[in-house]
Amino acid sequence: MTGDVKRSYVSPLRNAAAAATRQRILSAAKSVFEARGWAGTTMALIAAEAEVSPKTIQAQFGTKARLLADTVDFAIRGEPGSEPIVRKGAAQSIKESPDARGALALHAAMSAGINSRAAQLAAVVEAGAASDLAVAPLWERMRENMQFGVHWAAELMLSKPGLRPDLALQEVETVLQLAMAWSTYRTLSSIRGMSEAQIGAWISRYYERMLLPAA
Repeated sequence: MTGDVKRSYVSPLRNAAAAATRQRILSAAKSVFEARGWAGTTMALIAAEAEVSPKTIQAQFGTKARLLADTVDFAIRGEPGSEPIVRKGAAQSIKESPDARGALALHAAMSAGINSRAAQLAAVVEAGAASDLAVAPLWERMRENMQFGVHWAAELMLSKPGLRPDLALQEVETVLQLAMAWSTYRTLSSIRGMSEAQIGAWISRYYERMLLPAA
């Protein structure tokens, strides 16, 4: 008996095309937001950069604020998806590192990598939140996520052998906070002219001096 049962069909090619379009929109949005700021960015400008229609963007993201939020998530992760950073490969490598020295070196590289993609966008969100209530919740979420990341990393470092034995959780958090701050990356990049690799190396040396015993 066949009846009138309708079967849904999922096309892998169609899904792949949709995912590629979404990624192109997010990449374009990042470029336009960073160049023009929150107030100066329009859906039409992003559509032109992504080579899609404004209706396509509106259908996928709805509002400019939602698009900015998704762009931030895309920039921080470095790829589409919703998996938390602490469950991704770089964070897992830090967790599996046998000692604090190795974990700190990996954390320095991870922080520099994330901020190479997200530090400038964070400035856009901060400025937008000061003038538009639609952006304020995103800025608050970013700050909360940063504090979570700082606390997660500090507790993890304290659990590993090799850290200075006199350090308390709050002290480790303070050191990590400075290294992970978006403003720190922007200063080292734009004012000091340092590359992502150089910033990662600088953070690693900073960690060694502040958190590891003197040689």
